[in-house]
Amino acid sequence: MQTSLDIRDLWSSQHRDCTMVPMDLDMEIAEFVRTTHAGHGPECCQYLAASAYYFEHAEVG
Repeated sequence: MQTSLDIRDLWSSQHRDCTMVPMDLDMEIAEFVRTTHAGHGPECCQYLAASAYYFEHAEVG
């Protein structure tokens, strides 16, 4: 599924603070947050939470 630029801009503003743990994740948002915050290091709560959500809900096989 393709996400509109408006939605991506909204997610970008909602998930810009690396010190905040995201609470509104679904698979699409988790993937966006992981991509946006990749490389920020182990202190980035956005990346850690999104990665945990993504791998917990990923379909295997």
